[in-house]
Amino acid sequence: MLGLVLIPFNSYWVAFMESIRYTGHPTTYSLYFNVVFILFLLVGINEALRRFLPRLCLSRAELVVVYFMLALASALVGHDQAQVLLSLIGYPYYFNRPELGWDNTFMPLLPKQLYVSDETALLHLYTGGKSLWDPENFGAWIQALSWWGGFTLALLAVMFGLCVVFRRQWSINEKLAFPLVKLPIEMASEGAELWRNKALWGAMLAPAFINTLSNLHLMYPAVPELNIRQINLDQYFSTRPWTALGWTPVTFFPFAIGVGFLLPLDLLLSSWFFYGFWKTQRIVVAMLGYSVGQGQPPYPAEQSFGAYLGVALFALWAARMHFKNVWLAVIGKGGTEAAEAWRLRLAAVAIGGGLAALIWFSATNGMDELSAVLFFVLYYLISITVGRLRGEFGAPVHDLHFADPGYIMTQVAGTAPFSPKTLIMFSNYFWFNRAHRSDPMPVLLEGIVSGDQLRTRRTTLLVALGLAAVVGLISAYWALLQQYYDLGAGTAKVIGGMQRGFARQPLDRLHSWMSAPQKPQNGATGFMAGGFLLTAFLYWLRIRLVSFPLHPVGYAISGTWSMELVWMPLFLAWCCKAALFRYGGFSAYKKAIPLFLGLIIGDFVSGAIWNLLGLCFGWQVYHFLG
Repeated sequence: MLGLVLIPFNSYWVAFMESIRYTGHPTTYSLYFNVVFILFLLVGINEALRRFLPRLCLSRAELVVVYFMLALASALVGHDQAQVLLSLIGYPYYFNRPELGWDNTFMPLLPKQLYVSDETALLHLYTGGKSLWDPENFGAWIQALSWWGGFTLALLAVMFGLCVVFRRQWSINEKLAFPLVKLPIEMASEGAELWRNKALWGAMLAPAFINTLSNLHLMYPAVPELNIRQINLDQYFSTRPWTALGWTPVTFFPFAIGVGFLLPLDLLLSSWFFYGFWKTQRIVVAMLGYSVGQGQPPYPAEQSFGAYLGVALFALWAARMHFKNVWLAVIGKGGTEAAEAWRLRLAAVAIGGGLAALIWFSATNGMDELSAVLFFVLYYLISITVGRLRGEFGAPVHDLHFADPGYIMTQVAGTAPFSPKTLIMFSNYFWFNRAHRSDPMPVLLEGIVSGDQLRTRRTTLLVALGLAAVVGLISAYWALLQQYYDLGAGTAKVIGGMQRGFARQPLDRLHSWMSAPQKPQNGATGFMAGGFLLTAFLYWLRIRLVSFPLHPVGYAISGTWSMELVWMPLFLAWCCKAALFRYGGFSAYKKAIPLFLGLIIGDFVSGAIWNLLGLCFGWQVYHFLG
């Protein structure tokens, strides 16, 4: 109940930070600072209750359940989920102009039940000063959001089923570490064990001082600033091929250093090593005379997609015997306990029923069934990869920008094999494929695994997460629309402008597809295959050479946008962790953990406080996440 009550407030806060003021972007990283901050407050209140009203205090497991309920709700309102959807379904009928040429390509074919076309409701949305609850505004969104809400629940049902199926294989059979689960479990430790550590509090003060000083600098420019955010190396290169290096920021984010310290050494090494590998590719391509950029050599999106596909297929192959046991349990011939078999049967129903609903939704709105099947197979392979990245290594970023299945399918086969309505649905599905930073699947998986570690009843935990998904989805729609109608999504009051910007990307691409059909892109396909083969080769090396230090996961996550912001903090974390293990051993590493947890908590708590002040007083605050 506590989690469900907090979800609307949390969703409103995330919507304000990410879509309205564009100041904090918690859902663009694996750990959501808003949820860490709320857990920090709950732990403090709980310790007070433990002293004065012990009957009312929450257990460690209950606090962690609230944490993951809020994390799931944050993912649903996040930068790559509901924010993109609400941009997409309101944009074309308001911004369509004759000079854009949309009337001659896709506008007559749009499935109107998935869009908001009422002129008055859209005018009020973009100009503001109105209430969402006016019948002319609220009523215009009911049909479209009902369709998309049902679709999203089907999407989540498949994820729930996959998480239940993979839980035993990854958590028990392969004993994956799930490093990011450590933070909420340690924070919620009963008796405030973590909070008695002086190193923790000392480490919390450093990022708190930096954030406070940086916010005061924004308010009073005479106050000095510590620039830890971005020192761009590309400014030092002005001639080819070095200009192909592109945007190369050097950052020193305390939270990223702290998160990196929790990760395995081979991932830390692989992350910054392969980041350099990707930059080297750009320089070599420029030396060969090619232009460098999105959709051009070395095709980073396509190459990363190939790497993600390699990680997913490896995970599936490693779990082949587990899948056999799951199937036997589902049909009643397995040796698992009755409760586990019941949950696996329910998971099978969720996966099968969810996929059937997604295919039906796609076909009803004009998409070819075969294309829909292939689309969702590729989508869930990406989600499985993201879950694996978080489970095995606690990857701090996993965005995979602009490599959605629809784009990949047209790159490989061209647009000719797909009907116009199928291409439209590819664009309609851009909202949950633009990037995978706030993918709900790893949150669900980590929540289930945390329940195992704390001996929470698994069925109760699944019910809590299921309720959080429903309430979180409704809260996401309300939180965004409420603020858009109040301030005006098209006005200068909405600094982020995401309500305008997100939709233009898939619509311009759709117009290009339908006005000038695209041929198969053999170069992109070749680099995609190269990414897959390099991933397979790296896995083969790790099997053959036990001490081989590079991991294919580092290659998969290092070629995308988010790694630009954290490669240096991960390098610093690698230096610290490697030195501790070399000169102090495991005991020295264990003693240092509170210090680095303090960097995370101090950065997140102080950054959250300043963002709350920005919400209350309308201040523009320091972007402490970059």
